[in-house]
Amino acid sequence: MYESIVPSFAHDVTRKVDNTTGLLPDNLRPQKVIVNARVESVLRLKHSDLIHLDVRVQDTVLRAVVNVADVEKKTWNLALALTAESFIRVTAFVREQANNHAQPHDQASFAAIGVLQLDVIALAEPNLPLSPDDRKRMLPGRATLEERLDNRILDVRYAASGAIFKLHSGMCQLVVEFLCSKKFHWVHTPRIISATIPGDNEYFHLKYFGKDAWLAQSSQHHKQMALSMDMQRVFEIGPVFRAEAKSSNSTRHVTEFTVLDIAMAFDDDYHEVVNLIESMLVFVLTELQRRSQYKKLIEEVQKLYPRAQPFCLSLDTHGKVPRITFLEAKRILREELGLASDDGKNFTEQEEAALGQHFRESAGSDILTIDQYPASMRQFNSQASLDTPGLSNTWDTIVGGREICSGSQRIHSYSSLCEAMRAGVCGPPLDPEGEQWQPYLAAFRAGMPPHGGCGLGLNRLLQSFLGLDDIVFTSVAVGA
Repeated sequence: MYESIVPSFAHDVTRKVDNTTGLLPDNLRPQKVIVNARVESVLRLKHSDLIHLDVRVQDTVLRAVVNVADVEKKTWNLALALTAESFIRVTAFVREQANNHAQPHDQASFAAIGVLQLDVIALAEPNLPLSPDDRKRMLPGRATLEERLDNRILDVRYAASGAIFKLHSGMCQLVVEFLCSKKFHWVHTPRIISATIPGDNEYFHLKYFGKDAWLAQSSQHHKQMALSMDMQRVFEIGPVFRAEAKSSNSTRHVTEFTVLDIAMAFDDDYHEVVNLIESMLVFVLTELQRRSQYKKLIEEVQKLYPRAQPFCLSLDTHGKVPRITFLEAKRILREELGLASDDGKNFTEQEEAALGQHFRESAGSDILTIDQYPASMRQFNSQASLDTPGLSNTWDTIVGGREICSGSQRIHSYSSLCEAMRAGVCGPPLDPEGEQWQPYLAAFRAGMPPHGGCGLGLNRLLQSFLGLDDIVFTSVAVGA
């Protein structure tokens, strides 16, 4: 029988702690604490009066020791019946101070605690598919994508998987921080719409109280309408939907994803919008690598995905990311990279990756802006270039060799917009007299300021920033 080692407490006060920082001994005086934790593993040696519990408090693993001499029989029996992944509340005392060198399971081991009382909040089923014994098997390269997604809840609980979604949250918070500092207004627009653009068959259709409706692919038109309301600068972060058949076989497409939509009025030139988007990306990606709470998460992801390489963010003498025209990018592909690339076709995924690698090596930057796309490749409301016939005031942003953002100066003149709709430069002609277009065109009849905007895929941005092989790893849940 082990003897009791419970210390004497000067004051019978128990503190509730939410993280392991709260377990620091107070001037080395004994203290009682209450901790909510998830069970990592349960170990009792044969005929032993000690049970060792490894428990997770957020991303930290603690060793909780249950001594039969220190606890009531009820607590001892509860400890014997515990299963991995159960959620418990422990009243305990700190047995050992921090040991920053011990790192079981690739997580920081902070201290050992002696259990005084134990309550089971939720008992997990035994033999779960992602128990600690299976954890190494479930690492990328050892487990299939389907195995991990089929056990998504448990997969995400482990620090490295969950770190991706915490970084997604951090990325959104940094976006909001930057845009609000630039006097943007955060708006919320409908996700069920009553009209689509003819020729685009990638909408999800649904019946809405007996009428036809569709899930929105973008909130661009609503943002433009907000600008006509003199809101000047608006943004939205929300889900969009694309019925793309290629999503099932693509590492960069999914049918539902999170988009940052931005629209703003400008004074003189649409490059004011381009400059702001580039500055936002530099801010977000710099702060993700600078702030301690995000640096730790990035390190966790790199443990799970060792192929992920550090993100490069080198700016020129003017503090800008590299920016080239569409035609210059095509020239680089042909003359410097030896690829047969047609000026009349958009970039393939392989060409985007080649350009990304070229600028990473030549300019030390994983961000690249490509400006002045052919008008035939963009939407009907994109402003044609006044300097070069056939081109348009549009751009894409490449991050980590993937297009993550498409933007444009939008036509603001009502008569010019109606003319562009009838011309059908980038698709079938549209009828500006059609009933479905009247709410949208009303914003232009009322006088629309010169403006531009973009749609930026936050899932793909995170995928590119972290160097993940598949975009599905940036989605919290897959399927219903």
